[in-house]
Amino acid sequence: MDFEKYRRLFPITSKRIYLNHAAISPLSTRVTDRLEWYIDDRTFGNIDSFQEADKIRDKLRALIAQMIHAEPGQIAFTTNTSEGFNHLVQGLTWREGDEILVPDCEFPSNVYPFKNLERQGVVVKLIPTDEGKISLETIEAMITDRTRLLTISYVEFLSGFRNDLKAIGELCKSREIIFSVDGIQGFGALPIDVREFNIDFMSNGGHKWLMGPMGAGFMYFSPDLFQRVHPAFTGWLAVNNAWDFFDYQLDFLPDAKRYEYGTANFMGIVGLSASVELLNEIGLINIEQKILQLGERLVNGLQEIGLQLVNTPDKKHWAGIYTFKAKETEKLFEHLKANQVVCSVRNGMLRISPHFYNTSDEIDVLINLIGKFYQK
Repeated sequence: MDFEKYRRLFPITSKRIYLNHAAISPLSTRVTDRLEWYIDDRTFGNIDSFQEADKIRDKLRALIAQMIHAEPGQIAFTTNTSEGFNHLVQGLTWREGDEILVPDCEFPSNVYPFKNLERQGVVVKLIPTDEGKISLETIEAMITDRTRLLTISYVEFLSGFRNDLKAIGELCKSREIIFSVDGIQGFGALPIDVREFNIDFMSNGGHKWLMGPMGAGFMYFSPDLFQRVHPAFTGWLAVNNAWDFFDYQLDFLPDAKRYEYGTANFMGIVGLSASVELLNEIGLINIEQKILQLGERLVNGLQEIGLQLVNTPDKKHWAGIYTFKAKETEKLFEHLKANQVVCSVRNGMLRISPHFYNTSDEIDVLINLIGKFYQK
């Protein structure tokens, strides 16, 4: 795979070493070119570009479905991960005493929508974890006959721990538990197969590993779950015969488009379409291999300096996020920033998240900068 030709699509590489994709990704010229087309058309061209943008949306819908091994009718576009989970929790019927399982290390987007059900008597139980590392045995021990749903991240945002979605999905299926996944820290860096993993629902923002604009994401429903969720929110485009404005029959569309209830963030979707096309062109398997290669170089180099990897040494649980315990983390972060290396600090730890266009040389620069910092 000639990653260098794709690297040239990212202008950020001429200014900084960017290793913060778990927060937000820079835009490629593929994305900015398509956004410029859209802005030009909205400014000087058709102005009313709904039809063209809608075609792009449906093409993107089909591509995402193909990439996650779903059908286009199972995909609906959202503004962000939280919105997707809100559609799920507010669309199901709950009984007092129903239980939801959530690891105690999840990002709040995968917690608050479920906690919001507590006013209905739903019990949200936190699965204990070991610094963001989650065992199947611990999950299984938390399940009771009242457990209705389990929600978990593909990759944990802080530790970088890649959960074994296949094993967890099989467990949920055997216990008739709804299996919900926050995909934002995985999809785009790693392949995912919603059928093989028995995923019932997935919510995914597009501005991290998918490398799109902020404010555009998607959600997926399995066929079985789709029949059990009722739209809690609706609008004029969620129904059949939407363009017959005075037909007020609330006749929902037969697929996940029923959740796209009004004017969309078409600028975000248009930009996301370009980034997803690029990732698909490269191939998620190739991207995963590159990210893991960079990660191994990074981990080996920083452990030699004395930093401690938070994730397990078992590489099957690695993804694109590498978090380290370090001394004087804030000062180290500022040192890297002053030397044009961008990463992040989370919970007092240094989080580094390279993507496919980053290079081994960039990882070496980072390692050398950190080494010099501690030699002071």
